[in-house]
Amino acid sequence: MRLVSTADLKNHTNEVLRTALAGEPVVVTRHGRPVASLLRIDEDGLSRLASGAGAAAPARASSGRDRRRAQTAIGPFEYASFPLAIGAFYVAYGPDGPAFATMASSPSSFERDASRYLGGRVRPASAPQWLATAVEAAFAKHEVFRGQVDLTRVGPFEREVLAVLRRIPAGAVKTYGEVAKTLGQPGAARAVGAACARNPLPLLIPCHRVVRSDGGLGGFSLRGGVALKRRLLEAEGALPTLLG
Repeated sequence: MRLVSTADLKNHTNEVLRTALAGEPVVVTRHGRPVASLLRIDEDGLSRLASGAGAAAPARASSGRDRRRAQTAIGPFEYASFPLAIGAFYVAYGPDGPAFATMASSPSSFERDASRYLGGRVRPASAPQWLATAVEAAFAKHEVFRGQVDLTRVGPFEREVLAVLRRIPAGAVKTYGEVAKTLGQPGAARAVGAACARNPLPLLIPCHRVVRSDGGLGGFSLRGGVALKRRLLEAEGALPTLLG
């Protein structure tokens, strides 16, 4: 369990969220007293949110389902780093394609996050040409990665959400509610938001193209948060659509 103050939560939101999404319980304190907790919502919880039944009981830090997914995962996994204008972007990949991507302050920091998510160690490697091309196309040309991706650790509902995201072209946005309606579950906007926050392959799968129905941008899991999300949408020419 990790204890963070309200100041830590405000100043290091993305780092704290990554910790919670990786399965480690986070307790928020104020003046030394616990005031809230952040726990990962598992697949069952997302399904309950989608059905309107509310979230399930908080998931354990490592559920049996998580362990089974890790055991059935195909490895080994390697990773490469890419120095983008927004910072150092890392992608872990295996025989089934990219499996986990995020920005990190150092290789060791990424290795910890990736190993926790993938359920095993990752090792650095030179980026294969197909991956370098995919990252360049995603960032500079705003193209969705169309190749095979490893979503072994993603539940069925999340996979459906990610499939919709892969169909949103550059310059366009959808609201969380619109994605939910596309899935035939119009009351599942909150569950869609949770699935976007858990997207293991941001930039390659463009969760930044999903926004709030009131015109707000919503959250973004990459380091840089909403400011980075705005920058990406602006570069894609989507802000006039959003604000118009």
